[in-house]
Amino acid sequence: MEDAKQTTFFQFKQIIMKNIIAFFFLTLLGSCAQKELATSPEPNIPVLKVSMYDTPLIDREAAIDHPYDLAFEVEKTGEDQYTMITTMKLFGGSFYVSPHSKRDFKGKFTIEVAPNDNLKLGADFVETPRSKEVIDQHPFVDGPVNWVKVDTKYEYQLTAKSKEDFDIGGKIFFTIEPKCTLEEIPVIFKYRSGVLTIEKWKC
Repeated sequence: MEDAKQTTFFQFKQIIMKNIIAFFFLTLLGSCAQKELATSPEPNIPVLKVSMYDTPLIDREAAIDHPYDLAFEVEKTGEDQYTMITTMKLFGGSFYVSPHSKRDFKGKFTIEVAPNDNLKLGADFVETPRSKEVIDQHPFVDGPVNWVKVDTKYEYQLTAKSKEDFDIGGKIFFTIEPKCTLEEIPVIFKYRSGVLTIEKWKC
């Protein structure tokens, strides 16, 4: 009789332990599922399965030592109208934040012209190919962003508002990843006898 009681008690303990383990497993599974579902408040924006910061580099040496080539020129498109064409070539798996990103990133690709009365930089621009908005859940971003990870061209409109010769400074800046450096390239716009050109400014 005593042996039967011990056997029953032992079986009861086993059942309790199995239930505890099952409950723990289901709780863990539920928390993982919640994390997986907690993606984007905007369901139309795709979520990256792997953050850009966690994506293996194509060539680490290139991404650190020579992550990009930047070139720019100005083309005349009409009376007093010009287009600034900027091309970014990326190496080793480097990437940066597109100017199309809606959030305010410090290192977003930006072109600026110093305040002046002679040259106006248009607010609209064309990015080719056009970057797409995604959700990157890495702590550095934790939300929507437009990553640029392929060679890309930008076209900004310029308007010359003076017939007199002038020199006006500007700059192109962006944070190149994963090197994580803020790049600032000073440029100068030169207007001579009705011809506008741009070149890198050697400080």
